[in-house]
Amino acid sequence: MSISLPNFTTTAPTIADNRLPAVKSATWARFFGTPPLKKNNLRSSCSLHFDDSGSPESPELIGNSVTDQDQGSSENSGKLQRISSNEILGRLKRYGVSGILAYGLLNTIYYLTTFLIVWFYVTPPPGKLGYLTAIGRFFKVMGAVWAGSQVTKLIRAGGALALAPFVERGLSWFTTKFGFESQAKSCMAIAGICFALALFVFFVVTLICI
Repeated sequence: MSISLPNFTTTAPTIADNRLPAVKSATWARFFGTPPLKKNNLRSSCSLHFDDSGSPESPELIGNSVTDQDQGSSENSGKLQRISSNEILGRLKRYGVSGILAYGLLNTIYYLTTFLIVWFYVTPPPGKLGYLTAIGRFFKVMGAVWAGSQVTKLIRAGGALALAPFVERGLSWFTTKFGFESQAKSCMAIAGICFALALFVFFVVTLICI
């Protein structure tokens, strides 16, 4: 006597078919401490950046590369400014003493004008100052004026280059008019006058506030 057994077919559940029993996040946290990563979170957490050679880059390297690019752009702009400044000064030297005098005249105008504006309008004195206080104020104002001159140096060099032909004509006239032996000596005389004028103005303005 034969007994036929029923054919039971069991199929193992797979992750792909989503047949595994779902695990509650609370149960997972109870036994394992942290909830399971979702598929999207797993992909985002495992995403890497790759460089040109195909090797993954770390976030620190990516941040450093961005910082290096910013520093490179600032360095390039500084180099371009230095190149343009040197180019203007080189063209200015071709005029010889006339170019030097043109730059000196613009410097004199800048220092006198900026000093008076800062002294009387930007930071006006509160009243009568003592001798030492007035001298200290003078050096502070002059320091601010000098800092501004470093920013406007390129502009003044360009202006001197534009004025150099006219200064050369005026220097020739001044040399002939007052009987100087050469333009170099007449240039030194004009530079001395500008320097003496600036010192006089600085001294008088400082004495007014004492």
